[in-house]
Amino acid sequence: MALVPVARDHASAEFFDGTRLGELRLPRRCDTGEYLSPHTPIAPDDDVEQVAASGTGRVVSWSAVHHKLPDGGAFRLVVGIVELDEGPWWWTRLAEVDPDADLSDLRVRVAFEPSGPEPENEVIPYFRPA
Repeated sequence: MALVPVARDHASAEFFDGTRLGELRLPRRCDTGEYLSPHTPIAPDDDVEQVAASGTGRVVSWSAVHHKLPDGGAFRLVVGIVELDEGPWWWTRLAEVDPDADLSDLRVRVAFEPSGPEPENEVIPYFRPA
């Protein structure tokens, strides 16, 4: 689960509509077919459509982030950059991986989880081995 619940705004609404349906949506230029990162600013006159991505890619880079728990325990969260098969890079949590393993070029697939316990908390993507 996310460290903090996520809420949508006007700019992210279509993206989160997709995640609730189990889709990783990316903006794609209609004239060139180029896929963009969801973080790319889109001008009102840009000819861009939101499309469901394949949800697959490969790990480009990763790190294990160490977290201390209030009870004194600790855990490691593996985070990384995934190059989506469509081209954009996605910063994400990597689940079901060994934090000590070499994850270079690991094929991964998107999965989704609620970002918090309340119904208004958005569903967010993360990646796990394909």
